[in-house]
Amino acid sequence: MTIDPTGFRSVWTFLNKTSHTLGFVEAQGVRTRFIEAGSRGNPTVLLLHGTAGSLENFCANYEKLAENYHVIGLDLLGCGYTDKPDFPYQISDYAAHLIDFMDVLAISRASLIGVSLGSWIGAWTALHHPDRVSSLSMLAPAGIVVNAEEEKAFGADVRKRRSTAAADPTWETVSTAMGRLMLDQKDLIDDLVAVRLGIYQEPEMKKAMPHLLAFTSGEQMLTAEQWSSVNLPLLVIASVDAPNMFLDNAYKIAQLAPQAQLVELEGCDHWPQFEQPEAFHQVALDFLARHSIAVNS
Repeated sequence: MTIDPTGFRSVWTFLNKTSHTLGFVEAQGVRTRFIEAGSRGNPTVLLLHGTAGSLENFCANYEKLAENYHVIGLDLLGCGYTDKPDFPYQISDYAAHLIDFMDVLAISRASLIGVSLGSWIGAWTALHHPDRVSSLSMLAPAGIVVNAEEEKAFGADVRKRRSTAAADPTWETVSTAMGRLMLDQKDLIDDLVAVRLGIYQEPEMKKAMPHLLAFTSGEQMLTAEQWSSVNLPLLVIASVDAPNMFLDNAYKIAQLAPQAQLVELEGCDHWPQFEQPEAFHQVALDFLARHSIAVNS
């Protein structure tokens, strides 16, 4: 996209030249929000956001990806403006909702791009529904334990910051909840905070947040043997300037998964797709060109 010379960025400045549809579908009774761009005749790419996020997490990517792909972002189970059923969500529940969503849109197979929780859901889906996934790209990859103490501490911190934001949704609490996403805090633009604040101010979010965070208890992590069984093209992006748990995860998954390709990106932390969109697009499009399959309806 053409960058505004003033440096101003918003969800709309990323999307305002891209033909797209924003709507809802019923996926096994769960009203699910999604955005769709690109030709339906092209291979499908599904974008899976992170913990308690929304489809806006990929606002900087729809335009470029839609040039060659049928691109869909969705609010995952209980997230964004998707329905929030009253039970704790485990990774298997998120994955089941994803499959239900694909079924409703008659998508038989897709490439998945997931950030953090989204990457974990993608890996779980690929492991349990290998016929539905052509390839998987993982950013800030999750779903593996490299350091148990660090994993436990991170889970507790996520629960604290997100629960505080849902209980008292203000600009300050939401900004704090999102504070670890970016290497450069100037990339946490006001529009992203405003979108998340609006979602967290929804009446049902306070009750839903514990359900959204149930997976942080550590259950349903993939074992080393399971990662070795994720036998499909796998792009693992390592944010090398952020030496944290997710960087360790990236290197370990790349060692275990038989078809993994590790790519190191600089100048980013948890959201490389937003912080370094041009570098991300170059890597992702090269990977998709080699591994996406045009089988969707």
